[in-house]
Amino acid sequence: MTVSKQIRTALFLFSLLLTFLFIVWPIVIMTLEAFDVDLSPLFSGQGITFIGGVPFYSGGFHPNIANLLDALNIYSFPSLVGNSLLIAGLNITAAVAAGVPAAYFMARSGLKGREALSYLVLALRTVSPFAIVIPLYIVFVQNGLWDTYPGVALAYLAVDLPVVVLMLRSFFSDIPAEVYEAAEVSGASEGQIFRRVVLPMVVAGVAATAIFAFVLIWNEFVLANILTGGATKTVSVGIWTGAGENVGGFRTTDWDQTNMYGLLAFIPAYMVVLGIRRYLSRGFTLAAAR
Repeated sequence: MTVSKQIRTALFLFSLLLTFLFIVWPIVIMTLEAFDVDLSPLFSGQGITFIGGVPFYSGGFHPNIANLLDALNIYSFPSLVGNSLLIAGLNITAAVAAGVPAAYFMARSGLKGREALSYLVLALRTVSPFAIVIPLYIVFVQNGLWDTYPGVALAYLAVDLPVVVLMLRSFFSDIPAEVYEAAEVSGASEGQIFRRVVLPMVVAGVAATAIFAFVLIWNEFVLANILTGGATKTVSVGIWTGAGENVGGFRTTDWDQTNMYGLLAFIPAYMVVLGIRRYLSRGFTLAAAR
């Protein structure tokens, strides 16, 4: 192995280590803070004592599950997770049901102004939730949709539907034109091409898009904070309202509780992604494969 190759290998391993630390370090810190583990004596050297010449760590590492018990029993964190999962399920079902045919139309249609339509959909993604939350609140209160699962799921379409349409459009566009032509020569109608030929080819892309949409709405706070109440409060709102208290007009933050809620909110999202990781990886490589 030459010197230059050794240097490239060392740089690659070093960058890989930095990437790993960038991803894992926040989770490690969040976990330690959630269980009230203090490692400062270890890093300062004050918690290390030598007995018979052998170093022993004698301070700081005393895990505490009080924050976990408070989250599960007092603040009903499992119900918040259930609310978020139910709203996410309703929203993603609606987004995919509307986004798949819309994306297929944008990819296949010879309609004049199709590109302008794509830019319009992209522009919708730039609309701030602050600009629509008050009108949505007024409409929802007047129509009985405030603090309901369908109402919040419907509002979330403003967040993820443009993304769903644009991502799926790219998957449909990446299918070779020969596939469509062969189906047409075989006598298939446009509906049959969509259902029997094209849709099975982009199932992995649909799954990847659904996961991306799930991540967007799982972390959404502004709309959920205004459009939910006690019955449909989501994880993101529960973290804010539960981890602290109001003192003299000011809100104090209990960082240990906040980290515990963040850890508990991370686990369901990670499990969902982990459960369909096979489709996720296939979806992200679909365009390259085509």
